[in-house]
Amino acid sequence: MNRSIELIILISLLLIYGSATYQRNLAWKDDLTLWSDVVKKSPEKLRPYHNLGLAYFDIEQYRPALSAYRRALEIKPYLPKTLVNIGLVREKMGQDDLAMAEYKKALNVDQNDYKAHFYLGNVYKNKGLINPAIAEYRSSLRINPYFLDARNAMGSAYLNQGLTDSAISEFRKILRITPDSEKTWYNLGIAYDIKGMPEEAIRNYKKALDIRPGYPEALSNMGFIYASRGRLDKAITLFKRALEIAPEEPITLLNLAICYEQSAMRGGQRPELIVKAVETYQKVLEIDPGNMQAKERMARLRENGK
Repeated sequence: MNRSIELIILISLLLIYGSATYQRNLAWKDDLTLWSDVVKKSPEKLRPYHNLGLAYFDIEQYRPALSAYRRALEIKPYLPKTLVNIGLVREKMGQDDLAMAEYKKALNVDQNDYKAHFYLGNVYKNKGLINPAIAEYRSSLRINPYFLDARNAMGSAYLNQGLTDSAISEFRKILRITPDSEKTWYNLGIAYDIKGMPEEAIRNYKKALDIRPGYPEALSNMGFIYASRGRLDKAITLFKRALEIAPEEPITLLNLAICYEQSAMRGGQRPELIVKAVETYQKVLEIDPGNMQAKERMARLRENGK
């Protein structure tokens, strides 16, 4: 079942636009060109290096981004926002320990940097250290109670600990402030799903879909609930809608194949559904060759069809 929590993690990097003439703007095709130009003309200034780092970050060129931020630190050492930005780059490069070190450096300079607490909490959570993660999220929220990224992350951390009611409380706090947050409605649906309240889970998934009709995770999770209740036609419809948006999602494909298989069994070995099930298991294995459930189920169907 696809029940992974989708966290709202908005990467907030420094972006400061300077004044410029109309003529110069005509020459700037994108942020990377713009800030590369500014850095060449003002190599002693801090802000252009921050913005150049962000431009590289946005196009996933992390090593040049790191170089730009390091140059910013040479101009102004121990600036918390620079250290936080370096931490974000380290995370993208898969260097969680180095990212953690940067966030801690930022907090040594400014204990009230709520984003540093938040990002440090995310690294702890990625490492499976849920209690330290929650502690950092709480620190972030003590400094800025309206920082919804941290509140959403804390809700998901509570779910990981099995504290479903606490998670629901956090998600509801977010929705009181931003009722149009589809990701929070989705997370709330997961919380009720885990709590064993499928009707409430469906209601919240539908709320997410009202805001974002093409929300594949919400469609897929609703499909699972209907499938578990034996409403296979409804489940198949939802899985197919999810796959129109995210066609290579192996869990949704696997669930769709199982529904085809079970529908075939109900209908007295309907051959067209057996074919669909086998074809869908094959798609799962193209994406996830090691998926043993798909292998075993497909092999059994083929054996029974001989």
